[in-house]
Amino acid sequence: MYKKVILGIVFINLFMFLIIMLIIFIVKIRQPMTVKRLRQEIEKNLIPCLQNPFCHDFCKTRMMLAFIYDYVPHERTIASLLINWWQNGLIKLEKTPKKRLKSFGDKEQQSIIFNCETIESTDSAQVLLYETLYGFADETLIIQKSELYQISKENSSVIFQRMEQFISQGKHSLRENGQMLLEKKHRRFGFMNEQRQIFTEKGVRQATELKGYQLWLKEQAKLEPKFWCDAVLLDATNGIYDKNTLDTANILAKTIISGANSGEQSKK
Repeated sequence: MYKKVILGIVFINLFMFLIIMLIIFIVKIRQPMTVKRLRQEIEKNLIPCLQNPFCHDFCKTRMMLAFIYDYVPHERTIASLLINWWQNGLIKLEKTPKKRLKSFGDKEQQSIIFNCETIESTDSAQVLLYETLYGFADETLIIQKSELYQISKENSSVIFQRMEQFISQGKHSLRENGQMLLEKKHRRFGFMNEQRQIFTEKGVRQATELKGYQLWLKEQAKLEPKFWCDAVLLDATNGIYDKNTLDTANILAKTIISGANSGEQSKK
């Protein structure tokens, strides 16, 4: 008699435990795919990937990378684009003799030398940044490091507006192409709660592939030039063998942002 009662209690407890676990599982499955969950899913399925899942769409790549890691430094954004423009023959990245009266500091300075006035691209954020930098150049079409610092300082608002453009365009592209959407929330007392970024199955898969692509880039001892722009953006530059050009791009990118930061500080 007592055994049957005990078995009955054990069975009921086991049954209740299974019900609770089922409820927890269903709730977990139905939870929105937030940034936190996205990162967890990526780590579960991470393997090297040999290509960029966003087909080298710069803004989407940059924005998804920012979701994965919280932040992509402005310096890396600019340096990767300088490498891209250099590869496409739009600019040269070289040291040039210091300009009299315009430059200060070293006798030879890292410089952007423009070959083209305009850039052909459907990426409006990239076009805006290129045209902004081109507009800073004088009649020589050369901007030297010391000039670049001073110009960026004087035009700090413009520089940061261009950086913001990459963020807004990246988010828009991810939503437009089905990788991400805004969480729908009900109004409470006439107010709408802040909408979170929610990732779709496609977004999770491509985010995982992007981190896998970063992993693959880091494993390469020597990369073909077509990968260099992505390698800089994804902080995987070990395989870039033209270190002089890479260093020049990094120095000039840091100069732009440090100048702009200085300009913002002087306004306060």
